Amino acid sequence: MKKLALNSKYSTVENYSDLISDFTDKLKVDYYKNEQKIIETCHVGKFLMFFENRYKIDKICEEPDFIISDGKTKIGLEHQILIDKKSKEKEGFFGNLIKQAEKELRKDEGLPNFLANVYAHPFFNAKINEKQDLINEIVLLIKHYVKTGDLLENETIERISSMKHSKISLSPNLGAWWQKSINGELIKNAVIKKEKRIDKYFENTNLSQWLLIVIGGLGESSYSVENDFDLSIKTKFEKVFLLEDFSTNLYEIK
Repeated sequence: MKKLALNSKYSTVENYSDLISDFTDKLKVDYYKNEQKIIETCHVGKFLMFFENRYKIDKICEEPDFIISDGKTKIGLEHQILIDKKSKEKEGFFGNLIKQAEKELRKDEGLPNFLANVYAHPFFNAKINEKQDLINEIVLLIKHYVKTGDLLENETIERISSMKHSKISLSPNLGAWWQKSINGELIKNAVIKKEKRIDKYFENTNLSQWLLIVIGGLGESSYSVENDFDLSIKTKFEKVFLLEDFSTNLYEIK
């Protein structure tokens, strides 16, 4: 696994924006519908910075997710986010509770506008059939906190921090966590998963195919590269890359 260097000349906000803005501006017209594709496009923008503007996004599509080009040759680029599913389910469940609580709080015209960071209790572990009760509890806890500055004793929210804002907005936070270390087996499984669809990518584009695996987000479900390790993968993908999103590190696996 080879770590690639990022030339600081090309790692600017301006260059990053130039690589993706033509596409993200259109996607943001319907942000909620296109949220996942916006995230994918941002990842690809970071990835392309490492090639010093040699490659640019030519097209956003499906199977594969993108077509990139150096002006002469086009390449299919498939994108995959690699996360720990169990932790992601927990993050998603708590995040959904907070989103639903936010909707309920906005109905209360007696509340001031505020932005609240809501931190889950370290031992938060709820079941889907408790969802509505938990939403009601969170609404009650936040209302009491906004009005009094005190957080009632509970087993769902550890703490809340708030500030004035233009509207009522809640931000979920699962608190402190240990990021997991990526390993060869996880990467191999990710490649195998995409390998099952590669013939379809060839059929749709008649192009060489690259695979971009993305890790290193913000959350307990994310992975990071803690140690360098040798990894040999047999795959029809011409090239396979591993991108650490938050730290903007790129590794060439094949």
